[in-house]
Amino acid sequence: MKVSDAALLKSGFSHADLQKLKNNIANYGGSLDSVTHDLANRFNASKWITIAAFTILVLTLMLASIDTSITLAATLAIVLPFIWYLTPAKLAYKSWRYRRLTTNSKPRQ
Repeated sequence: MKVSDAALLKSGFSHADLQKLKNNIANYGGSLDSVTHDLANRFNASKWITIAAFTILVLTLMLASIDTSITLAATLAIVLPFIWYLTPAKLAYKSWRYRRLTTNSKPRQ
């Protein structure tokens, strides 16, 4: 699948977002297709890590002591923003949304 600037702009990317993607390509190689695919995968990984972390927190709140729950909540308050910082959340979400829209809009045979 060929990803174009126009398709990305139409799906919600800004010109600044496109420039960030192009700078990444210039520095590390690849194509718009590979960069959006990688960012979409990073968004999915971050999303599932966050869901799992909050599920564990809820179970801990229900089953463990208050001290353990507070410690886990504090740890998550430190770790999760760090994970989302490492995954450029805004670009990753836009890439995931673009991939989802293009995947769902393909005609089925």
